[in-house]
Amino acid sequence: MHNFKINWLNLIPLSLAMLPQARAAEAVAPEQWLLEQVRIGEAGNKDDLVRQSLYRLELMDPNNPDVIAARMRLALRQGNMALAQQQLDKLKTLAPQSSAYRQAQMNMLLTQPETRQKLQQARLMATAGRLPEAKAQYDALFHGEPPTLDLAVEYWRLVARLPGQEAKALKQLQALDQQYSGNAALRMSLARMLFSQNQDAQAYELLQKIAADPAGRGDAADLWLDKVKAMPVSAQSVAALNRFLGVFDTGDQATRAREELARQQKLLADPAYQARVRGLAQVDKGGSRAAIPELQKALAAAPNDAEVLGALGQAYSRAGNRPQALKLFRQALAADKSGYGSGKWQSLIKSTGYWLAIDEGDKALKAGNLALARQKYQQARQHDDSDGDAFIGLGDVAVASKDDAAAEGFYQQALRRDPGNGSALRGLVNIYQRQSPEKALAYLDGLPRSQQAKLRSTLDGLRLDRLKQQAETLAQQQQWQQAAEIYRRAQPMAPDDVWLTYRYAQALRQAGQPQQADALFRQLTQRQHANPQLTYAYALYLSGSDRDRQALAQLNTLPAAQWNDNMRELAQRLKMQAVIEHAERLRAAGDEAAAEAYLRRQPADTRIDLLLADWALARGEYAAALDDYQRVKRREPNNPDAQLGEIEAYVAQGDLDAARQRLKTEPQPQDASLNSQRRVANAWGAVGDPQQADALFSRLKTAAASEPAGQTKALVYRDAARLERAQQQPERAQQDYRQAMVAGGITPTLPQDNDGYTYLTRNNPSDDWLKRGIRSDAADLYRQQDVNVTLDHDYWRSSGTGGISDFNAHDTMLQVDMPLYDGRAFLRTDTVQLDAGRFSTDGSGKYYETFGTCHTQGCRGDEHQKTTGTSVAAGWKNDRWAADIGTTPMGFEVVDWTGGLAYSGDWNHIGWTLAASRRPISSSLLAFGGAKDPNTGTTWGGVRATGVSLSASYDRGEANGVWADLSAHQLTGKNVADNQRQRLMAGYYYKLINEDNRRLSVGLNTMLWHYQKDLSGYSLGQGGYYSPQQYLSLSLPVNYRQRTENWSWELGGSVSLSHSKTDSQRRYPLQGLIPDSLPDKFAVEDGSASSGVGYTLRAIVERRLSSHWTLGAGIDIQQAKDYTPSHALIYLRYSLAGWQGDLDLPPQPLTPYADFK
Repeated sequence: MHNFKINWLNLIPLSLAMLPQARAAEAVAPEQWLLEQVRIGEAGNKDDLVRQSLYRLELMDPNNPDVIAARMRLALRQGNMALAQQQLDKLKTLAPQSSAYRQAQMNMLLTQPETRQKLQQARLMATAGRLPEAKAQYDALFHGEPPTLDLAVEYWRLVARLPGQEAKALKQLQALDQQYSGNAALRMSLARMLFSQNQDAQAYELLQKIAADPAGRGDAADLWLDKVKAMPVSAQSVAALNRFLGVFDTGDQATRAREELARQQKLLADPAYQARVRGLAQVDKGGSRAAIPELQKALAAAPNDAEVLGALGQAYSRAGNRPQALKLFRQALAADKSGYGSGKWQSLIKSTGYWLAIDEGDKALKAGNLALARQKYQQARQHDDSDGDAFIGLGDVAVASKDDAAAEGFYQQALRRDPGNGSALRGLVNIYQRQSPEKALAYLDGLPRSQQAKLRSTLDGLRLDRLKQQAETLAQQQQWQQAAEIYRRAQPMAPDDVWLTYRYAQALRQAGQPQQADALFRQLTQRQHANPQLTYAYALYLSGSDRDRQALAQLNTLPAAQWNDNMRELAQRLKMQAVIEHAERLRAAGDEAAAEAYLRRQPADTRIDLLLADWALARGEYAAALDDYQRVKRREPNNPDAQLGEIEAYVAQGDLDAARQRLKTEPQPQDASLNSQRRVANAWGAVGDPQQADALFSRLKTAAASEPAGQTKALVYRDAARLERAQQQPERAQQDYRQAMVAGGITPTLPQDNDGYTYLTRNNPSDDWLKRGIRSDAADLYRQQDVNVTLDHDYWRSSGTGGISDFNAHDTMLQVDMPLYDGRAFLRTDTVQLDAGRFSTDGSGKYYETFGTCHTQGCRGDEHQKTTGTSVAAGWKNDRWAADIGTTPMGFEVVDWTGGLAYSGDWNHIGWTLAASRRPISSSLLAFGGAKDPNTGTTWGGVRATGVSLSASYDRGEANGVWADLSAHQLTGKNVADNQRQRLMAGYYYKLINEDNRRLSVGLNTMLWHYQKDLSGYSLGQGGYYSPQQYLSLSLPVNYRQRTENWSWELGGSVSLSHSKTDSQRRYPLQGLIPDSLPDKFAVEDGSASSGVGYTLRAIVERRLSSHWTLGAGIDIQQAKDYTPSHALIYLRYSLAGWQGDLDLPPQPLTPYADFK
């Protein structure tokens, strides 16, 4: 059982202390005055005064929380716990959130053993130095509101001992001093804290106030005198003693102060002591050399003064003389008989020995004596193993010995002892940098910010290098927008880096932001006015953006004497480029001779010779091209462009043996570019060695796989695909076209299916020549390999004479197209229904049309002229050859074999086709299928045109184009007179709109036809086909074509002016077929001539229904004198592989087999 006493005076609440201490100048309410009387009574332990005041307060305001709390405290002092609990319950009911209730509650709790035990535990923790735990215990008890003054002072004195909390505690104690004015114990605590905060003036002022209170005067005097005596002997300490005596003039403290004053005044009169004071003061202020003479003077008077010896050692240490300092520290330790300073001298001996060993190790390392350096740093470790500098020295020795692994271990040991050591961090970063910049940067990024700050320049440099590398990688992949964004982030880290600005500007320009790019250089030029590197970089940038004149002008802002080799080379290149550009302009203007002459007047230069050779090669002047290439080779035997140019010229010339020989004897260097090796591979293919070409392309594709996307890589895959297609390896070719699409920037990823692949073959107006070519090549190969099935129905209608020329025709075509070798083959069938109408008969059922031998004697039967037949055909074509063979419809009166063979080529941008063919004339039932004479039973008709044609065209994709066709045919038929036909047709067109997906053209066409005979009649022996002896027409065609994603259409028309003339011709040109009894056997049909105006209108549209199905329809109306045919069609096409590329422009329905050219 423990006795526990409560000082009830200490239970005076903090809230009462908030009352004013003096009311002399203001009126005080009765309640407040009585509450103040309660506080005075409690402070003086005058319970009678408390009871009297409470009696009156309870009559005036019985529910006042402060009154109830005071009654509860009185009950506690009197030991009446029941009444105290009653008052606490009442206070809880009336003011549960008030400060009075919380303090009353805590006062009640302090009467309980559990609470007293917790408070005792908190005090024991504070005494044991477990300050955070002690504070947590106090906070758990009081929740930041200690209920009494003593506890408040006790709490804030504890808080003051916590790191960084002394200032806060001082403010709280000052606030308590305002609340409890005059409390001596509180003020003494506050004075001690002010001294510890170096606020001596305020502390002395407070001690002077305490001295006025007899209860605190002695404590104040003791503290004051202790502080003054602790001052170094000086005029200031003497003044402080005099001030003390002015406050405390009697008592033991005053006596001791006078004795100390006399002692100090005596010392101040001694010159040696004065020197000692001055020397010590200088050392205390960080002095070194200036303090040495004063301390030596003091030491001469007192050779065993440990403090002077130690201070002199500190001065020598700071002056860099550590050996002398170490000697003096050892003397100070020996002279310190009291032992009070021995710890200080031992510490200085240890640290000085340590740094002396470090200094000696540094000097040995600098001199390259690694063994001695290692020995000294190890000695330093023996002095002090807790400091990191010895380990840093050992790490530096390991680095110098090229042992990065050992160095890394030493630096890490240094960091374990000093986590923020900048030298150790730098040593590790340097090691990691040698291993990889990424590892160094990852290490730095993982450091705390405080450590990163010590390596800011290294960290910034590594981050900048990483950003540069990222941007350069993106630039190599031609991802210019992303590269520019990375450079934008990098630039603030090195705003004056000339080459960073250059690369940033290049990326912006390539990304389509030339104004921002130019602004970067203008801003940098304003900051750096005379930087030769900037001048060169700016000129290089201007030359790269096709501003050679400005680039040369920029170079010339720097005197030529300051140019380096790079600048001179750039100036020479710019001047040469200006020469070449002038020549190119002359050539583009059509004066290639002048351009060539201009170049040949220039000084000898490889670029000029190569350009002249390239021009000659393009003109087809292979000998001249070879001369120029060989001229370069004589000057530069290993020039790869000249070597390749010569080989390509031999290939173009057709001298494959010479090209092959050069390929064997002039191998490309090992470091030849991918582009050069690609040209070599193409040359091997051209000379007839596809295996060698394929092997080379295989190696090139492997090398290109690791290259960033770009033109060179795309060309490798494109040309490899072309070779594979020529070798009948379409699957490999299509895979390489897919790779070329990625490398060329058409798509970021490989297409995974046919729809995605063919969609990428669609034209794009923003494409450059390479992308356009890759799309076109891939589309051609894919469509060449596809299988198509087309069902087409054509309808023809031409009004005329019934039974003869009132013509209707239905042609239902079914065609299958499929790949074969390097082209496409087709199989087809045409089911043709012809109907020429009915003859007009008289009452006896006869008709007298000029048909067979019916004109004069009439005919019976076969009034309705119609027939049906089915033809079959097969064919094949590629880029050069086309061939087909088939029949006219079987079921007609006359059936024949037909077909054709054609070869296409080009010459000086003129495309031509030479064809030989046998084709039916399908303009009438008689000409196409033949008929039977009702009177004689003779079959005649079935006219076929057999002959040759030559067609040519010139269209380089520009606005103008011309075409021509010349043909000569022999026309024969069964029981039909032979005939000859010559036709010349030509035209010019101009493209008003010439876009990939939209074209509008106008033109002028002319046709000149000549037939030997007019066999247009339908009598026996005639052919039933239009065959004037002269036919001339001029027409003005207009065509508009357009396609969208899933639609394609063409609208067209023309207006024509024509003139024709026919000679007189026997009605029956083959007399042997005509009975002599026929009255008009020798009749003659008179010739005629006519002129007229006609027009045509046509429209055709095609719709993609899905990847596999396409539906189309068309109509064609013609109007001319005595000739008004109309034509309509509808077709459905199926693609086996599926097609999402461009639709044909214009749409391409099937052509009836009878109408093949």
